[in-house]
Amino acid sequence: MLPSKAWNSLSPDLYATFWGLTLYDLYVPKNRYESEIAKLHANLKSLEELSDNSSSAIAKRKKEKERIQESLDRLISELHKHEENVASVRRRLSHEKDKWLSSCPDTLKINMEFLQRCIFPRCTFSMPDAVYCAMFVHTLHSLGTPFFNTVNHIDVLICKTLQPIICCCTEYEAGRLGRFLYETLKIAYYWKVLVFFSPFIILI
Repeated sequence: MLPSKAWNSLSPDLYATFWGLTLYDLYVPKNRYESEIAKLHANLKSLEELSDNSSSAIAKRKKEKERIQESLDRLISELHKHEENVASVRRRLSHEKDKWLSSCPDTLKINMEFLQRCIFPRCTFSMPDAVYCAMFVHTLHSLGTPFFNTVNHIDVLICKTLQPIICCCTEYEAGRLGRFLYETLKIAYYWKVLVFFSPFIILI
């Protein structure tokens, strides 16, 4: 699928892992789940506070309560399954990470090949894929993947490869690329704030 020189800086294991996973495998939108669960709880509470005690109203409330409770149970179950899946995938990635780039002789070009063969082809597919690409890089970083330099990844992305790729994008692809950049730089900004405030935290 790729020219032989690509494998000097990118392993088939990392390539297959990147293309084999989805956003569902890396990220749980817990705030969104909790927000929807809170709305359903609020709906149940509002039904209980209704004062109409006619038989038809009671029957209607009971039916509506059952419907909301089913949705609530389904959503809570979905959240738990999603969290279990992400935890399971992370355990697998943690076990595999040491061999992803250890056999690549040209470590200086790892990020260039990774961007060209993985990130850029996928991040313009859809908005979920754009977010996935940023989350995958964050996962590589948080796992402490040997030979993967996150700062260099951002440097190569912004300074060496971004301008040419933008010039080749359609309007929709540019929007997805923008989402990828937003998610990537959001993580970088968090690190910057963390580094800036850490001396003050220590002093406190």
